[in-house]
Amino acid sequence: MSYTMPTLPTVAAQLLHTLLDRAEQPGRQQVIRVRLAPAQHPDYFSPEDVAPRLQTNQIMQQLADAGVLHLHWRKWEEGNWLKALDLLPDRVADLYHLLQRQPRTDQVAELLDLLATQHPPPGWYARFLAGVRDQIAAGRAPTPLVLGDATFNADLLRLLSALTQLESPILERSLSTRLFGDSKRLEELRTPLLSVLRGYLPDAASFAGDDAALLRACGVERTPEYIPLAGPIILQPSQGAALDLAPFIPALALSAAMLRQVDVAACSATRLLTVENATSFTELLALRPPDLLLLYTGGFASPTLLAFLRSIRQLRPDLPVYHWGDLDAGGLRILAHLRTQLGSILPLAMDDATLRAYQHHAKPLTSSDQRALLALQRHPQLADCLPLITTLLELGCKLEQEALDVRTVVGMLWSV
Repeated sequence: MSYTMPTLPTVAAQLLHTLLDRAEQPGRQQVIRVRLAPAQHPDYFSPEDVAPRLQTNQIMQQLADAGVLHLHWRKWEEGNWLKALDLLPDRVADLYHLLQRQPRTDQVAELLDLLATQHPPPGWYARFLAGVRDQIAAGRAPTPLVLGDATFNADLLRLLSALTQLESPILERSLSTRLFGDSKRLEELRTPLLSVLRGYLPDAASFAGDDAALLRACGVERTPEYIPLAGPIILQPSQGAALDLAPFIPALALSAAMLRQVDVAACSATRLLTVENATSFTELLALRPPDLLLLYTGGFASPTLLAFLRSIRQLRPDLPVYHWGDLDAGGLRILAHLRTQLGSILPLAMDDATLRAYQHHAKPLTSSDQRALLALQRHPQLADCLPLITTLLELGCKLEQEALDVRTVVGMLWSV
């Protein structure tokens, strides 16, 4: 452009960017036009402050005089109230220059070049990249990637690629520092990261709204993991003496790092019980029979805990394994996740009779709870829980496991 423009007020910049957005629509053949409306441009129509309107009118008139725009004024209000703006097709490049905006074609080419640097093995990350290419080909925004933001796109792809290569769990800030030299960068990328994982990671739906569990399933932990357990089991570290957990009363919390490095040498338990919540786990410790092996899951079982449970099951395939959790959609999802990963897991105190017996402690279902339970009716791992799900919906309530008498639960365990 051969002329200079004052700093663009918000209304003017919004209108001009909207014109470019419409010019960039694939296959557009109509006039490139934006109509002014109070709902979309309240500052222009403000009765208290006329400055935004007057400044916008002045700038748009300059662009019209330069042959970039064609202005439509309200009848009898020329120079006062704009009705619509047209961008002349052969002057689109001038508007890009004025707004210092990169053309969409250049943004797309830049992103495609970045995608071409990624060579993942078959899996969820490869499917995500293919999905992004499909979005671009269809003329849609490649969410959660952002056209024109090269730094953000490169960082997100670097993070996603790193997750596919993790060989053991890592703390979130450690991974962030390793990748970006900034311990907080991963936190800034958390929302788009979770969006990708929920869309492409197998079984991501199992974790519902539990973001921490989903990240942990990918090997990313916010804090170091410790797993409390109690009972007759002997662990053999790769070096050093065996560790007999039976004498540790009431329990012992072992680091996930340690559990990944031990073998299960012996287990004389007659039953194994995993418990969802800390309060119930703590109360159970006081009443735990000596031959019960008790483990705390803290919600969804982590990859480390799942691997440990597989080791126990491999040594003791005859050992009955039970899970006790909340009588709600979340508790049922946790049970389904355990079954998906480990096979047969028996629910304890998670039945319709228990719900009815403790209904006076229950809380009402939300609309979100109801939708989740209806979806769980079709879950292949929860066919035996249909009576409970039906009763939850029928009574319109849910029950936290902390409401149950722990002595009753222990009695139920030994009566099955």
